Order: sequence, then structure tokens, then C-alpha cells
Amino acid sequence: MTTEPDEHTHGPEERIAVRDNAAAGRFEAVRSGDVVGIMIYERTEDGIELVHTVTDPAHRGEGVASVLVRTTLAEARAAQLQVTIICPFIESWLQRHPEQATGVVHQER
Repeated sequence: MTTEPDEHTHGPEERIAVRDNAAAGRFEAVRSGDVVGIMIYERTEDGIELVHTVTDPAHRGEGVASVLVRTTLAEARAAQLQVTIICPFIESWLQRHPEQATGVVHQER
């Protein structure tokens, strides 16, 4: 996956950039220079496990977690990585956005 931020428009003037902080094992959602959300992941031999998603409480309801999920899934598909979902938020998000589930493997509990 890319380490370059992907810009996503949020509102008329704001952008959310998603960057891969591989050293910390997480994707970070950045707005105006501040990390406003993270998605913790673990790399596997042939894919990526999405473990947990967290949004700064001051930014909940602004679509930060959705941008993290949508960007991560798109980049994983582009890199042909197998995606395993462990995070309950992502599981519920995929129920609301079934078109994004293509190529996603759900972790059985």
C-alpha cells in the first residue's frame, strides 16, 4: 500500500488525508495536520488484518472512520491483498455499504 496520503474532501473546505504509518501498524486520518482517527492493522504473508478503528471523540460523526475504511479497502484491493476484518465497526460499516465488501474476507468469531 502507498505511504503517500490520499486526499478526500470533507465539507466545503476540509480534507482528510489517509496515510500508512507502517512503523506503528496503523493508518491515520489527518485533517489540518492533526491525526483525527486511526485504523490499527497487522500485515500477514498475503494480506492485511484490520483490527480496530478509533476516531477522536471531537471528530465523531464527521465521516472520519468511513474515510479510513473506504481508503484502506480500496488500496488493499488495488494491491491484491487479502483483507481480514476483525474490527466490529468495519463489519457493521460493510453491512451498510455492501458494495465495498467485494474481495473482503470476514474474520469468523
